[in-house]
Amino acid sequence: MAEIAGGNKRGPSDNWQFSDRTAAELLSLVASAAGVLPQDLQTALTAAADARRDLETSASESKAVYQDRELVYDDETAFIFRRGTTKSRTYYIRIFDSQSRRPFVKSLRETDRVAALAKARVIYQEIKGKVTRGERLKSVTNKELTRLYLEKIERKVTTIPQQGITPETLRLKKYFLGIWLRFVESLGFDKTPIDQIQPSRTRDFGHWFATLPKETGRAGPRSVEQVNNCIAEVLRMFREVGVRDRYISKENVPEIDRLKEQPDERYKRDILTTEQYDRLNRFMWNSWARKKDLKPLEKQKRLAFFYTMGLLYNTGLRPKELLGLRVNEISAVESVDAEIQKSHLKIFIRATNSKTGRSRVVIAPIKNRIARIKEVYKAMGVEHTTQDFLLFNPGSKKRTAYTRQSLYQRLQEVLEKSGLKEELIAEGRSVSLYSSRHAFITWRLQYGNVPIHLVAKVAGTSIQKIEQTYGHIELEKQTELLTRNQGYARRGGVDLQERIDAEET
Repeated sequence: MAEIAGGNKRGPSDNWQFSDRTAAELLSLVASAAGVLPQDLQTALTAAADARRDLETSASESKAVYQDRELVYDDETAFIFRRGTTKSRTYYIRIFDSQSRRPFVKSLRETDRVAALAKARVIYQEIKGKVTRGERLKSVTNKELTRLYLEKIERKVTTIPQQGITPETLRLKKYFLGIWLRFVESLGFDKTPIDQIQPSRTRDFGHWFATLPKETGRAGPRSVEQVNNCIAEVLRMFREVGVRDRYISKENVPEIDRLKEQPDERYKRDILTTEQYDRLNRFMWNSWARKKDLKPLEKQKRLAFFYTMGLLYNTGLRPKELLGLRVNEISAVESVDAEIQKSHLKIFIRATNSKTGRSRVVIAPIKNRIARIKEVYKAMGVEHTTQDFLLFNPGSKKRTAYTRQSLYQRLQEVLEKSGLKEELIAEGRSVSLYSSRHAFITWRLQYGNVPIHLVAKVAGTSIQKIEQTYGHIELEKQTELLTRNQGYARRGGVDLQERIDAEET
């Protein structure tokens, strides 16, 4: 400081030398003048120096990364470049997406400038088209889209119908989407992004699925309903994930032609006639369930199936509802009529065991059948507890319920051995476990004259659904009125209650 004051001045280019003590004194003077502590000023100066170094380093690195930069078109947001940090000298394209505020960077796999620029201009048109349509720059394949969709709907899985997606519905959706992926693979598009597949290329999916061999090996075409349900699920996936999450626009959703089916106003459900039902019961009881050379365990299983069929036909329960029924959900009828109490029981269908997600109560003349089923299980060496399923597998340590497949196989066996299957095929009809429910509704309406609203309530369905499916019954009941003065004879009736009473005895 004395040298400066004495006139021995140094020029701006001179190399000033300060000792640590002198620097500390200057820092203290500056801090005092600014009204801050010396240590705070020291911290601020150090931070400023660090920041300047970072900026210089960043600028240096930026220049190193974006080498040989050249605009694709007259657009500052899109250019090709070479990375200064690599030795390959490959060109890249960079396009800034103003919507996501993120850059799109992709290798052009070209070292030649002209070839790289030509390829970049093609990509630029695709990317800008996606931006204009509001789509994401990131593309997904059909397999990736399916994974995203399934992850989304799996969060909605519940055991209560109508409140989300049941495990059975999820299984069916997975099956349908698996079929779609097989179709995409057959076209050679399994690794192609969905936005790069022309919508018209998928129009024939419905026909392709309809002619696809069945997994079960059974002959015959698939139902139009199944194919169209599959198409609906695929399109739902594209709408709810593809379009909503901006992977594609609405215009790029696949075009799929639905299969056409002539409207059929006829009775849609095949059931056994009352005469065929009688024949089936007599065969099971006389020739099948009590066959002399049967092993004891097999005999009891056949008897259990015989009584189970009686439950289905006399309650109208869906097969799933009966298989999910627990012993503690079956109780006596609270009625003053002693005769009804002798023959009837009350069944509670809980919400989680109902297709509609709503609980209901069914009262039916099934007391003898329930008792016989319990006796059969005792004969097999097991006894029901209140928490057991009514129809559980006696060979299962966990006492799991029987599956519909096991009952279905038994049904097909008795239909074939009784000769009814051949008869039904000749008539163009097919009977399943579910047919028992339709027979119950039909017979209650046709022979029992039960009001339609009561049938709907006990069956756990809507009046509208019954009218749509069973409306023909009302026409048959009104035959005399409709054909009055036409000389048309009235059809004979059948007393179903008398038939049921006969079965109980």
